[in-house]
Amino acid sequence: MGRRNQNPISYTVCSNTYALMPYMNGHREGTRVIEDRSEFIVEESVYKTVTSSCSFYRGSLESATLYSQKAIRVKHKPPVIIGEYYGNPLLFFPTHSPKNKDSVWFNFDAVDLVDTDESGKGSIVHLSNGVTVPLDVSPIALRNQHSFAGSLRRYFKNAQQVHKHQMIYLTKRRYTPRKEHPLD
Repeated sequence: MGRRNQNPISYTVCSNTYALMPYMNGHREGTRVIEDRSEFIVEESVYKTVTSSCSFYRGSLESATLYSQKAIRVKHKPPVIIGEYYGNPLLFFPTHSPKNKDSVWFNFDAVDLVDTDESGKGSIVHLSNGVTVPLDVSPIALRNQHSFAGSLRRYFKNAQQVHKHQMIYLTKRRYTPRKEHPLD
């Protein structure tokens, strides 16, 4: 894993972002960012990183949460689509309530496996880049979170298809040349 030399002040989530983890430097909150090929620390909190990333993609965490709650009917710790990147959702799920300073956010596409730790109470999250993240969170709870994120992806992809078919129908209907009446 490559490391950057200096800590950026802020960070915007992208498709290469695998996990956002809380990091304490003395009394200052920061974020440990795990990307596909690098890791580094950002000076802003995880929550601020998530909310500012939603804003970057022209949305808000609040609207992303409401969309998720409507789509998959999960009220507590729902996964969210932070933004859309070339037609694909940037789908992340939290380990705790989003405002909780201990919450870790995972990219749905980056999680290969949620395993049980040696104690049987915590989890080890295996990311697709080979990094493992141990957490004091129930593996059952994390697997549920990952499953909810998969449901949100399916909902989003189905909505994309419906929208695409509606656009094709409207385009064909709007631009179909009229047949002239034979008596005109």
